[in-house]
Amino acid sequence: MHIPDGYLSPSTCGVMYAFVLPFWYGALIRLKAVFSTRAAPLISLFAAFSFVVMMFNLPLPGGTTGHAVGMGIATIVLGAPASILAISIALLVQALFFGDGGISTFGANCFNMAIVGSLVAYVVYRVMGARASLTSNRRVVAAGLAGYIAINVSALLAAVEFGIQPLLFHDAWGAPLYCPYPLSISIPAMMIGHLTFAGLAELIVTAGLVSYLQRADPSLLHLTAPDAPDRDAPREPGEAVRWPAARKLWLVLAIVLVLTPLGIVTAGSAWGEWSASDFENVDARREMAAASRNQAPPTQPPKGLQRLSSLWTAPISGYAPGFSKNAYFGYFASAMVGVGIIILLVLLLGRMFGARAPDTKRQRATFLEKTLSGFIRATQYAIFAEDLARSDGLLQRFDPRVKLTGALALIVACVASRRLIMLVALLLLACLLAILSRVPLKTLLIRVWLAVLGFTGLIALPAIFLTPGTVLAHGPVVNWPITMQGLRSAAFLILRAEAAGSFSLLLILCTPWVQVLKSLRFFRVPAVFVLIAGMTYRYLFLLLQTAEEMFEARRARLVGVLQASDRRRLLAGTVGVLLDKSLHLSSEVHAAMQARGYRGEVHLLEDIRMLPADWLRLGAAAGISVLAIWFGR
Repeated sequence: MHIPDGYLSPSTCGVMYAFVLPFWYGALIRLKAVFSTRAAPLISLFAAFSFVVMMFNLPLPGGTTGHAVGMGIATIVLGAPASILAISIALLVQALFFGDGGISTFGANCFNMAIVGSLVAYVVYRVMGARASLTSNRRVVAAGLAGYIAINVSALLAAVEFGIQPLLFHDAWGAPLYCPYPLSISIPAMMIGHLTFAGLAELIVTAGLVSYLQRADPSLLHLTAPDAPDRDAPREPGEAVRWPAARKLWLVLAIVLVLTPLGIVTAGSAWGEWSASDFENVDARREMAAASRNQAPPTQPPKGLQRLSSLWTAPISGYAPGFSKNAYFGYFASAMVGVGIIILLVLLLGRMFGARAPDTKRQRATFLEKTLSGFIRATQYAIFAEDLARSDGLLQRFDPRVKLTGALALIVACVASRRLIMLVALLLLACLLAILSRVPLKTLLIRVWLAVLGFTGLIALPAIFLTPGTVLAHGPVVNWPITMQGLRSAAFLILRAEAAGSFSLLLILCTPWVQVLKSLRFFRVPAVFVLIAGMTYRYLFLLLQTAEEMFEARRARLVGVLQASDRRRLLAGTVGVLLDKSLHLSSEVHAAMQARGYRGEVHLLEDIRMLPADWLRLGAAAGISVLAIWFGR
């Protein structure tokens, strides 16, 4: 029932995604309620159970295979919205990691099994089990029929989606572009197997688990039985369950997980899940014809099917990991990996959408404390930079004009160099200068290397795959080629940015700000630019101090925990007040600087002069830059 990539047209896939998005959205909205109740861990359980039970292939008429889905029991215990999420998560893991079902057809598969299957099971169970007690045999029968009807309705939808493709999508000569079988073949081929073996399997699984829960813990059946007369009846002392039923259900899942290798005992493929290469294989074509009322498939795979079939390469395609040569162990290992991924996904969804218990410290720190701590860190870093610039290090003893000119020359060398070894040498030179200037390498790591790697690495990443050249390997998931030329291009971009950023940070950390401004005027930078830079520097410190005082005063006046709406109003009001204060501050700072005679010309207590040693240092910086450019050609 898992429709692979290529069997449905892109327009059909788009329509199916449009159908399922509202259901996914509605189910996610309910996560806040679901994850704060007893049903929270059961979503992981039934998503994993659905994943595992779908790995048990059953022989069907015509030589194909089928399986149960678990949609019936998931709906009865979790309710329809949570069942939609659980089955969708199982289908997502199957498609992404194991190639069972397509990426383009994921919406269609979820619509058929997760959404329609869950809704049909819910309606049938509620109607058939109306007003019956939780322990009534009628609820067992209702559960079995709910699972049986739900899986057959899902199979019928898949058959219709298969069968309309040759009618709607074909070339000028009438050849199908996607699924080659019409409705007259797809519906009987799908329904015969599901009305018999696969449907019966779903019936037995659903009815059996409901019968077990009636004895173990009927409270797990409360959600979909609001009209049961004994829904709120107290449990007798002798009926107490020593071991919670949810834990026993995890044990059942573990047992089923161990038995998963039995799922590949049955030979053959499910109808409609053949690969594009099967259309050219003699044995596979014979099986396809036998399962399709003896109608032979096309001698070549349909063009659209062949094009879309390679849309996604799963890392563990066909539940056969590359590290295992034993098919049965590989199948079991795949089941273990799939269950683990499902549990992690559900935990992630719970973290993202789940309702959190009120926490005074956490809510207090949402905006005010985080903003305040950010301002304090910024101020501390600025003070640290000024203190470091006045320490007794190598670069601190250089004339600021020498440092500015030398840094610019070395940055030009980084940009002009065309050899990786030279860029590495320039980066090592920056590290050496940092050590001699008493600049912690940790500062370079945090402020430059990691930041540049995160930003520039994202820009350089496509070049690894898109640059043509000698293929070294393929990506682990998308199977894109990694070329030697692509790696070199990415390395050039990252190393240039790392080296240039390191020299820029050393200039800033080893030179007081007023000396930087003085050096800019020496190089005839217009006074208006120097005035703006100097004013901005002073203004930022005053703004940070004002903001810190304002947030500290606001925090001291807060009593209790604010609601989300109150926090939003507080945020808007704080931003407005801070903006108003910043406008007044800018005028006051400018007036204070003008009153002190500042017109863009920087005056120092001790005027800077070029000494003979500074000329030698300037020559050394220029020489290193020229050599780097020459040998980096």
